[in-house]
Amino acid sequence: AGWLHAHPAPKPYTLVPYYQEPDGVLAGLRITTLSAQATDVVWPAWEQAYHTGRELFLGSQTFTLHNLAQTPGPSFAQLATLPPGRDCALRFLSPTNFRQGAGNLPLPMPANVFQRPFLCWQAFAAAPLRLPGDWPDWCAANLFITAHRIETVSVTIDPRNPPFVGFVGDVRYTAQNNDPLYLSIFQALAQLAPYSGTGYKTTMGMGAVALLETP
Repeated sequence: AGWLHAHPAPKPYTLVPYYQEPDGVLAGLRITTLSAQATDVVWPAWEQAYHTGRELFLGSQTFTLHNLAQTPGPSFAQLATLPPGRDCALRFLSPTNFRQGAGNLPLPMPANVFQRPFLCWQAFAAAPLRLPGDWPDWCAANLFITAHRIETVSVTIDPRNPPFVGFVGDVRYTAQNNDPLYLSIFQALAQLAPYSGTGYKTTMGMGAVALLETP
């Protein structure tokens, strides 16, 4: 656990809690690891907690594990072979916010949304699979929001601090450039986003993303 928390950004894991409506009872957790080393730390710890029935804590809430499953995701090598595509749609499942200057920006601007997937790829993919360093500039210049349905929400993470304000909802992105390499990277990072999360406090359940099908 110490290695995970001390790891420099980008962190090699994300955490997403699932709550049961309407009473807000914790119903499940999804922990995504982005490197083999992170998996080797996380999985044995959860196996031990499951088999011993040890009480765990998420903030001020206590819980025990009643079920445990491991599901492999796509490898970086598999994502690197995706064909080019000009569109993707993402669903932001939990409040999403981005650090910007001295403040925070709760808006799904393309350059911000794809920054963490890009940084995670560069940090955790094998060296031969690293992406061109100018892809974020291409993203900022060529990716645009073409449809969205979002709303602002707030959630209390720590009662000692102000509520965390972010957006949730669906956003469609379209590229205005036909470069096949950069369009393939666009698709790969869109597929990575559900595993990497995006924005601020992804290790505390914020910035959870799902990939939606596009026509």
